[in-house]
Amino acid sequence: MALRLPGRARDGRKGATRRALLEAALNVFGEKGYHGAAVDEIVSRAGRSKGAAYFHFASKEAIFRALVRELAGQLVGRIQREIDAASAPSERLDAALLALIDIFVKHRMLARIVLIEVAGAGRAFSEDLIFVRRQFAAVIDRELHAAARSGAIPPCDTTLIATAWFGALNEVVVHWLHNPTAAPLHASYPSLRRLLLQSVGFRLAEAEGAAVHA
Repeated sequence: MALRLPGRARDGRKGATRRALLEAALNVFGEKGYHGAAVDEIVSRAGRSKGAAYFHFASKEAIFRALVRELAGQLVGRIQREIDAASAPSERLDAALLALIDIFVKHRMLARIVLIEVAGAGRAFSEDLIFVRRQFAAVIDRELHAAARSGAIPPCDTTLIATAWFGALNEVVVHWLHNPTAAPLHASYPSLRRLLLQSVGFRLAEAEGAAVHA
């Protein structure tokens, strides 16, 4: 079954064509990887003309870059909505970590594109790789900063720690994506959660009340 981009298009005809091309690209890149994908197949699956494709995107590289940024922005938005449903610092940090895991579990192909394909596409995409990582790390950074400001954790370099946290999460998810027989990500979450919260001096005894759902 073909995947659809998260969210809904709000543009007119031109926006609908662009979205159709990105949705086709999502499936082609997800199935064949960046290097194995072809613009002709993306255009064919989108049901659009090649001229229409090149009106929106100058090349396969441009399609991929637009897709990666679209996915990162929409996935981060979903994670932020999960966080905003919580209130206490411990609950918001839990929500940030668990939402990242949940998003990648529920959208494995999307996770593969933003975490694996963009890293393996080549040096030309280093800026896009940095963009993706910063988008996700920024969500964690905001919650760590708020926790430090409220006194829930000691003062710390939240930006540096958020980068390290996302790096740890990224490695766990990428290992899972590469290994079809790996244990479910949620099975690893309690240990990962403890490791990360302890790293910032969070009093775990007070955080244990935050629910963790499989």
